[in-house]
Amino acid sequence: MTVGEIKNEIMFQTSNDVEDMEEFLPYLMDYINEGYDKMVFAWAQEHTSAEGDYPQFAEDTEVPLLPEWTHRGLADYATWLVYRNGNPQKQNRGIPFLNAFNELLARITSEGGKNGRIRNFFNIPR
Repeated sequence: MTVGEIKNEIMFQTSNDVEDMEEFLPYLMDYINEGYDKMVFAWAQEHTSAEGDYPQFAEDTEVPLLPEWTHRGLADYATWLVYRNGNPQKQNRGIPFLNAFNELLARITSEGGKNGRIRNFFNIPR
């Protein structure tokens, strides 16, 4: 999933709130990069940086350097950040997206990455 596709997913998840687009569109890439930094830290125990293995996004054509199953979490986190700045009704709409992102972070930490907790798991007869 490219960054452009992630942005489209955010627009879909926010129900294309056109009246709010002017407010959050300039910050959308920052929101995606913030979520990416959190996911990379859970995966590789390092932060995104220009010189590191996981650079931050600058273009819509870039693809996250994490497994495909994690990419949707970037849209969930950015959607939460769009909604958290709104009125209480919008904040309540954003909570399920934050919960989905937190569940994904827990999954990344437990089974993925360089420092995953599940290693050398074999089927054990009962």
